[in-house]
Order: sequence, then C-alpha cells, then structure tokens
Amino acid sequence: MDWALVLSVVVLLAAPLLARLSARAPHVKSALDGFVLITVLGLITLTLLPEALAHGGGWALMVAALGFSLPWITEFLFHRAEEMTHRVVLLVAALALVVHAASDGAILAFANESETGDFVATGILLHRIGVAIAVWWLLRPVLSTTGGLLVLAGLGAMTIVGYLLALFAGEWYNIPLVGYWQAFAAGSLLHVVLHPLEEHNAAPSGQTIMAHRVGTALGLVFVLSLITAHYLHHTPGPLGDMPIHGMHHAVELLSAVGRLVAPILLLVLLVSAVLPQVYGKGLAASYGLVKRVTPWTVLFWLVTAVFVELSPYALPSPSGGFILFAIWLGAAALVLVHMGARAFFTTLMPRYRTHKHSHGHSH
Repeated sequence: MDWALVLSVVVLLAAPLLARLSARAPHVKSALDGFVLITVLGLITLTLLPEALAHGGGWALMVAALGFSLPWITEFLFHRAEEMTHRVVLLVAALALVVHAASDGAILAFANESETGDFVATGILLHRIGVAIAVWWLLRPVLSTTGGLLVLAGLGAMTIVGYLLALFAGEWYNIPLVGYWQAFAAGSLLHVVLHPLEEHNAAPSGQTIMAHRVGTALGLVFVLSLITAHYLHHTPGPLGDMPIHGMHHAVELLSAVGRLVAPILLLVLLVSAVLPQVYGKGLAASYGLVKRVTPWTVLFWLVTAVFVELSPYALPSPSGGFILFAIWLGAAALVLVHMGARAFFTTLMPRYRTHKHSHGHSH
C-alpha cells in the first residue's frame, strides 16, 4: 500500500473532527456550510452526474430528477413523510458514494504505473476530503452519528478493496444499474444541499456572513484545485478505461459549452446591470438585478452542457471564446462569493416550498 492509499483513508477522520470544531464556533459552521455547498455541487457536476449520464444516458437524468424531487413528492402525497424519505434517499446516496470509493482505490493503484501519478493521487485526496466532509455534514444529522461513522468506514474499506482488486473495479462502471444509482445519489445530495430550510441553523446571519463568504471562496478554490490536479493532469495508459477519464471529459464539455454560450450570458448580465439605470433606479438596483439573474446564467450553462452531452449531434467546438468565458465565469464567481453560496443558489429554488423537518445541521 502506498502513501496515497493510506492518506485517502486517514483523511476521512478529518470530517468528524471538523464538525466537532464547528459545533462550538458559529463562524466556522457558517464557513463550513458555504464550503460544503460548493464542494458538493462540484462533486455532483464533475463526478456523479457525468458518470451517471455516461452509463445511463437520458434515463439517468430522469432518475437524478426523481432523487431530487422525491422528498417533495412524498411530502405532498403523504404529509409529514418527508423526513423518512430523506433517510431513505440519503442512505441510497451514501451507499452509492461507498461504491464509488472503490474506483478511487483502483485509480490510485493504476496511478503507481503512471508518470503523472502524483497529480492523480492529489486529485483523489482532494476528492476524498470533499466527500468525507459532505457525508458527515449532510448525512450524519439524518442517519445519526453511528450511521455517519459506518458510511465513513465503508468509504475507507471500499477504497482498499478497489485498490487491491484494481483490475476488476473498473468493470463496475460498465453496468447501467450503477449509472442509475449514481444518478439517484446526485439528485438526492442536490436536494439536501440546495433546498431552503427554515431551521437551517448554519445559514449565515449578519454576524457570520463574512465567514460564509470565506467558506464559499474556499469551496471555489477547492473545486479549482480538484480540476487542476485530477482532470487536467489525467493519466494515459491503464487509466484510460477508468472513470477519471470521464471526469476529464466533463471539464472539457463544460469549457466548450461555456465558450459557446458566454456571449449570451455576458449580454444577459450587461442588460441586467444597465436596465435599472435606464429607469433611473441607481447602482443598488442594478446590482440587485444582477444578483437575481447571475444564478440563472450558471444554471443555463450547466443545463446546456447536459443537453449537449445527451444530444446525438456533435457540439460545434469553438476555436476561441476563452476571454469572454473567463470574464463571465469571473463575474459569476465574484457575485457568488459576495452573496454567499446559500443565498446564491437559494435564488434557484421554488419560493412556495416552506417545509420543516429535522435534517438541520446540529452537532
């Protein structure tokens, strides 16, 4: 066993320790909320959903939508059943993450044979930190401390199993059922991390908003580091058949789609900034409209990428557009950090959903 495998298991212990620290520090808790929200969205966008679409196609997208909406559906049909539904869907999502951990171990085993293996190992370690924190932060309040510890233990055990059985671990991702499972996990985690909670005691207040912004910024840095280490330095050779290569494809797809639609997205932001000025409403009104519109431009970018991935037609690869894409992405990131991840993505959630249940993050 090499150092990367040992570290990939040891870093799982950091999540409970970090949660215990945040229990006594509201600023740490608010910062962790922003960090986890961005990290989970990154893991869904770059890991779970791309793998699900690659192996389940359009049906996987339907399964992800079911995982996202199932708690609301059960609440509407049965009333007060949403909490139990959360327990079920999160258990399935946790098991999917445990299965996914085997591929991390297999990738680490193959990385030993690669010249860029250190970059791959770094990416896996970053990935594991994000998964561990997400599991503990999102799942422990619902599955109990014992359940959270069991999931972390399962992540560590399956990583070792995947490492030892590296030649066979990659075959799991050729089974469509695994793709559907990953899709359900993506939708379930997306629901838990995004939907507005009236009793979400980690939501930023006037005293903790700055900490939440810092956590949001650190989440963006984390995702960028993950992309740099895990995708841009992908490994040819034996890793070519592993899911890591599909993740690299996801980054390339998001970049190509972003360069294609960046002029439209920038125009939307520009109109949002100028329109209030036309009616003489001042800079505050302009920025307020920009804050309401920016999350929808991000959603449009991601939805377009999913549509292109599922489309039978090839995407016209833009030869340029990097500058416009970078400008829009930078502007969106600045708005995201200033608003904080919670407020930014709550903008996209249905306003009429006001329900209460007990998956608040109490520690």
